[in-house]
Amino acid sequence: MNHHCDDLFRSSDSDTPTAAIAAARTAGAAIRGSGMGRAAAAASGAGTCTAAGAASGAVSRAGVTTASGTALRSDAGSASSTALPPGATAAAGRDITSGAGARAGPASRTALAPESSSKARRQSADLAAGHRDRLRDRFDRGEALPDYELLELLLFRSIPRRDTKPIAKALIAEFGSFAAVVSAPAARLLEVSGVGERVVGDFRLVRATAERLTHDTLKARAVLGSTDAVVEFYRAKLRGVAREEFHVLYLDKKNQMLASECAGTGTVDHTPVYPREVLKRALELSASAVVLIHNHPSGDPSPSRADIAVTAKIMEAAQPLGLSVHDHIIIGANAFTSLRGEGYV
Repeated sequence: MNHHCDDLFRSSDSDTPTAAIAAARTAGAAIRGSGMGRAAAAASGAGTCTAAGAASGAVSRAGVTTASGTALRSDAGSASSTALPPGATAAAGRDITSGAGARAGPASRTALAPESSSKARRQSADLAAGHRDRLRDRFDRGEALPDYELLELLLFRSIPRRDTKPIAKALIAEFGSFAAVVSAPAARLLEVSGVGERVVGDFRLVRATAERLTHDTLKARAVLGSTDAVVEFYRAKLRGVAREEFHVLYLDKKNQMLASECAGTGTVDHTPVYPREVLKRALELSASAVVLIHNHPSGDPSPSRADIAVTAKIMEAAQPLGLSVHDHIIIGANAFTSLRGEGYV
């Protein structure tokens, strides 16, 4: 028994039996804590020397060098990682190398990514909110905002959680002005990146509001002598319309508006108009006068021969009925033509 102990002591890395026993007990405790020291624990009943020797042998076979304080490693690769949990330390406190331990660093860094992303989103939202507040303050102070900023203000309602400046600038670049954007067809608006059905619906609401405001203004005042009011109303109504539309403004004896109705819709350069239908509706409304209005989608308000001819026909048919034709106004992109001003009425 004593010779066996001496052999085991000599097989250890320690120079003295006392140091070997201390080292063996340290390694044996670590191995028993991980569930791998059952053999050494069982041998302890045969005596301290046997337990120490068995533990020392196990440690020697595992390639553990505790006296120098290096990390516990296994030549086989799997025994060490099973015997000791990741992050355990030997006598000098160095980390044990294991597969799980090697992956801990990158995993920890990955776990922080969502928090960083959330912080970046909050900072972006704060910046956007600050920009919106400043733009609203400028508007409230009565500053004359450029078209794209006025459009941006409108988009705040439609797109509450997104930077709307790039969208506003893209719309102005595509259509040319605030009025042209608001009046543009839905299909073309939806072609612009960032524009959805909600934006299109809000633009339609703005257009309807503008029409209602000018309509009420027109209704409250005498039309004769206020051609500009008529032009303002129909420009808002016909801006951006892709086809010609022929409208008739029916007036009473005081030149107050009775009704405004579309008498016909045509192609890009022609609208069929039937004088009989225009006069029939005038009699139904007990109108005393009419103003004829139509648009030129090309943007050029110059009257065509057909425009002059249809005006003459309506005037000729209206005369026996005591119905006056005050004017025929052609609405272009940024200008209009009055046939009365041109001498045709």
